[in-house]
Amino acid sequence: MTEATIELANEAATEALAHALGAALRAGDLVILEGDLGAGKTFFVGALARALGVPDDVPVQSPTFALLHEYPEATPPLVHSDLYRLSDPSELDELDLEALLRAGEHVVCVEWGERFTSVLGEPALLLRLERTGGHTRRAHLRGREALVRTLLA
Repeated sequence: MTEATIELANEAATEALAHALGAALRAGDLVILEGDLGAGKTFFVGALARALGVPDDVPVQSPTFALLHEYPEATPPLVHSDLYRLSDPSELDELDLEALLRAGEHVVCVEWGERFTSVLGEPALLLRLERTGGHTRRAHLRGREALVRTLLA
């Protein structure tokens, strides 16, 4: 696992990071997003969805209450989940995230998923977003060496 930090000067820089990630992800990859409320996790997944081909007219919203949104229009198909409201790994059974990951056909992005890696497995990328200003962020990356290197390029 490789670690790095990237300063994101504005929303365009955050979108550029998401687009770079979209180009590097493979079906079966798990991306875990962490950060305080308002850090930009859902914004990042929205930009990633666009990078994977989800049309602009398809809304990408936080799955905080639905827990899971699927975007079959993406290539590969994208699953976006938010585990903020869950407290026990057994609650993941209903979501079938493990089955989706085992099938290896989707990119799976999970907000607030770090505490569930014992069930979900090690992510291809753990992205921790830290708000440093109005539109500025710091992205802490930990993941597959080749993936992190691509994001740093």
